[in-house]
Amino acid sequence: MTTSILIMNDHPIIREGLSAVLDNTDDLKVVASGPSSLSIRELVQRLQPDVLMLDLQILGSIYQIANDAKESKPGLKIVLTSALSLPEHKRQAERIGAKGLVSSHDDVETILECIRNVLSDSMFFATDNPSTTLVSKQREGLNSQMEHPLSPREVDVLCCVAQAMTAKEIARDLHISVKTVDRHKANIMNKLSMRSQIELARYAIRNGFVEA
Repeated sequence: MTTSILIMNDHPIIREGLSAVLDNTDDLKVVASGPSSLSIRELVQRLQPDVLMLDLQILGSIYQIANDAKESKPGLKIVLTSALSLPEHKRQAERIGAKGLVSSHDDVETILECIRNVLSDSMFFATDNPSTTLVSKQREGLNSQMEHPLSPREVDVLCCVAQAMTAKEIARDLHISVKTVDRHKANIMNKLSMRSQIELARYAIRNGFVEA
């Protein structure tokens, strides 16, 4: 039996990558994919997918979008995707009734395991997996032996900057305001004597905060 999947993600590269991976699996089929500008309610109602893979950073209210989708098809399984899968994202996923959460940094096996767990009425959150995200690796001491002047929150922001995330995306991921993100970035640049985000990204990769 083939499982039908609808992918909604505002990032074309991630959207196309997920589609290619899932369509290459015998028992999975992507019936449609698109950005948040499309009507998810209408798509779910028309296509009746088994699984909706929904980007956590999608434009609009994630809660309203999820509720609209579930109203269009009772029993719909929702898997959230995120640039960084953090513990607070698990709580957010649970609040909207999503059964799974994966990061765009997770490998193919993890994403497939998540979908299959969700289909069997189990829950799967990448934050529960020993294969943790870049930010949580930092929190767990990946760079604990390195001397640096940054606070834990500044390290979080640095990791996000190194992943080419915008201030708005960082704010949503870390649940802080854009103004606070900008202040952290300014403090980081001041502490590290750097003048651009490119320099910050190079610093983060060179010193092991993130993987190249």
